Amino acid sequence: MNVLSSQKINSSIKSAGLILLSLLFLGSCSSDTSPEGTTTDPGTPPSLSDKETQEQVVRLTEQQVEDLNIKVYAVEKDQINFSINAPGQVFAAPERISVVSSPINGRVSKIYVHEGDRVQKGDPLLTLESLEFANLVGDYLEATAEVTYQEQQVERLKVLTEEKISPERTLQRSQADLRRAMTKQSASLARLRAVGITNNEVQNWDPFTSDPKSELTIHAPISGVLNQHLIDLGESVNSYDKLLDIIDNTEVLVKGFVSAADAPFVREGTPVVITEKTEGSTPQKKRIESTVSSVNPALDEANKSIVLNSIVPTQNNWPIVGQSVRMNYAAQPSDSSFTIPLSAIQFEQQDAAVFVQRSPREYVKRIVEVERMTNDRAVIGSGLKPGEKIAVSQVFSLKALERFEQFAD
Repeated sequence: MNVLSSQKINSSIKSAGLILLSLLFLGSCSSDTSPEGTTTDPGTPPSLSDKETQEQVVRLTEQQVEDLNIKVYAVEKDQINFSINAPGQVFAAPERISVVSSPINGRVSKIYVHEGDRVQKGDPLLTLESLEFANLVGDYLEATAEVTYQEQQVERLKVLTEEKISPERTLQRSQADLRRAMTKQSASLARLRAVGITNNEVQNWDPFTSDPKSELTIHAPISGVLNQHLIDLGESVNSYDKLLDIIDNTEVLVKGFVSAADAPFVREGTPVVITEKTEGSTPQKKRIESTVSSVNPALDEANKSIVLNSIVPTQNNWPIVGQSVRMNYAAQPSDSSFTIPLSAIQFEQQDAAVFVQRSPREYVKRIVEVERMTNDRAVIGSGLKPGEKIAVSQVFSLKALERFEQFAD
């Protein structure tokens, strides 16, 4: 260490000592009592004052400027990248899961697939024997036969009316009967469609030769693997009872749970890395890169956090539905925010403050809004403007001088 550096350090130490001695002296003076019979107004503490706090200016002497040698940083739009780690949970993708329920009361008469079996869309899953279904089929066949009869009646009366053999009102009455029969047929067909009967099946029924069916076969609504089988052969079921579910694991929904404070830095399209959740120092081998598909607008009641949804194609059947994973989001600060070195910030209770340089001898304390802090940077939401210069060294000395000037005032 050279002689000049030693002299500067000694000078800085002397300056700091003088500041502390001055503060102690002012503190002792403040304990003086007022004359008897008079009351001195102590004033309102700054923390309780309704008036806006004025910017406190710190003025340095030429010697202090030389001794402190304050380094400054020019504020600019230099976005930084930082990560947000969060827990995650894997769910079946909305269009990749199907819960199969009983559309009607009945009894399980046949089971074609079991848990773990892979099925294709349209494959038969089970058959229900149901008197209720037989009544629906009977109603449709009866309505169809009535429509056929009424159509023939209308055609016959048209000829008779044209030949003046039958009156017009008889034809009109027959046409009304045909419309009622067709309405009844449409209603019967709608009830059959509600329980899963397709148009192709209906077209194969002959109202004059077909017998009402009592067995309803339920088919797979999607392709996938049978996950849960909740019924046994011969078991009676009621309408809307859950029978089984099918999951297509080629694509899953991964939900990440981040705090409300971190939520502003994550939006739709934010990159995310999904890794398996391991114990201790076990290395994470499985890893998938994806993006945020959507962001829930409100806090999740169970986790008290914001839910981030990602639709992810699986790789080698991973991740698995129901599995816990780790989420690593690449944060995206807003365009209106920027970053400064963490060394520039001093905290006073709940407020964060920096010293803005007006000139080499003048610094102004400014309250700023810190949105996020990393190891060495802070994301600033408001309080600074691009181009302003802030102190990044000797900040504690500036704070001490600012306090000294407050007492002096």
